[in-house]
Amino acid sequence: MVIIDGLKLDLADVVAVADGEHVTLDPEAVVRMDESRKSAEATALRRPVYGRSTGVGANRTVSLTEADGGDTHGLKLLRSHAVDAGKPLDRRTVRAMLVVRLSQLAAGGSGINPAIAQALVELINSNVVPEIREFGGIGTADLQALAGTALTMLGERQPLGGGEVPVRLAGWATADALPFISSSALTIGQAILAHQKLSTLLDSAASTAALSFVAMSGNSEALSPAVAAAADTPEVASAATMFHSMVQGTGEPARIQDPYCLRTLPQIFGSQAEELARLHALLSRLVTAGNENPLIHGAPSDRTNDVAHHGLFQMTNLARRVDSLQLAIGAACATHLRRIDLLCDPKYTRLHPFLAQDGSGQSGVMMLEYVAAAAVGRIRANAQPVSLQTVVLSLGAEEDASFASVATAQLESTADALAIVAAVELVCASRALRLQGRQPEEFTSPRLRAMMQAGLTLPSDMEDRDLRGDLERAAELIGASS
Repeated sequence: MVIIDGLKLDLADVVAVADGEHVTLDPEAVVRMDESRKSAEATALRRPVYGRSTGVGANRTVSLTEADGGDTHGLKLLRSHAVDAGKPLDRRTVRAMLVVRLSQLAAGGSGINPAIAQALVELINSNVVPEIREFGGIGTADLQALAGTALTMLGERQPLGGGEVPVRLAGWATADALPFISSSALTIGQAILAHQKLSTLLDSAASTAALSFVAMSGNSEALSPAVAAAADTPEVASAATMFHSMVQGTGEPARIQDPYCLRTLPQIFGSQAEELARLHALLSRLVTAGNENPLIHGAPSDRTNDVAHHGLFQMTNLARRVDSLQLAIGAACATHLRRIDLLCDPKYTRLHPFLAQDGSGQSGVMMLEYVAAAAVGRIRANAQPVSLQTVVLSLGAEEDASFASVATAQLESTADALAIVAAVELVCASRALRLQGRQPEEFTSPRLRAMMQAGLTLPSDMEDRDLRGDLERAAELIGASS
């Protein structure tokens, strides 16, 4: 059970809920939300409040009391904003969105009725989720996804795969419509799932790169404490220390100076770790940030209650952070491919070309390099900066967009492709070490020893054959190992 208090939510907990864990609201969060609701109501009595007493977007100058008395505007807003298109997102992604939104509401800046948050708890715990489609958000709040969620909670839209919502809301007050949908919870949830997957993948990829280093008798001087001390960032220094501890004592170097794909391992993985940490810090803030527009603050009890109309829902920083991580991963791909290439080269492994069983012209792992290159093509395409995009919408009322939603969807695609690249390297490195007669017991590093033991669970048959099964198994190992 994950407790949602609106103050802190570990990214690992978001993943746990996405994978089926139940949630509960902290009682203090319920009190905080109720105080926010009272504050919003008090403020609306003395000044216009966007979306509560006015229309939204280009209709922000329209008074709801003039338009239709304000009685049905909330339902109209949800229905009109719920349109999306494309393929339905998977249940795991939608659950991540729901728990992120619940955590944000629990922060107490929306002014929403706590009963809606309680209904959201029941929805998550029932595993009945709304059907959310891929196209809708542009990085300025996931209005369509959350409006569609509201319609599902009202019983107006069928859940993903059918089923019944556990608590069907009888109506939706105008005061609660915009506060519920004014969030980038889907974009944030997708980013968290991709971030956590990449955290595991990059750890596994580093261990696999160390196996390649050993298989090619790399020179550990490039990873020495002296090099770590001279590194330009703490993350590069840490990566040098990590790699040095893994490969130290694994054999004599074959060269005075290695190719870049071995010599620059600290920079390659250190830069990725640096960007991963920065994205982690931002996401950790966003899961409890009250970015709803308008932001409710103060308390009616001491007459400090007010609202702030703002633009924090514009996920500019998230788009740039994802772009930076994508660039770091994309830039590293050249060295991934080069290590795979050199593992196929007898000059570096003292084995037959393409790690074949013998010299009779067998192709060995030749085609795995093509598979890795295809996956790298996807990663490099995804690394084109999304944050440079923009668009003008709603009669010019919204003249910029971060497209963070596109960036996070691409980050998920990058994670899937990187798993393939790392799996290819694991198959090749493990095969090379097996052919060299190396054993896990030779390695003093528990991490390296564990990675080689995992690699030795791959099929040992070296004859030319269908390697799809090997690659699928290696991808499983890459996703589970660290």
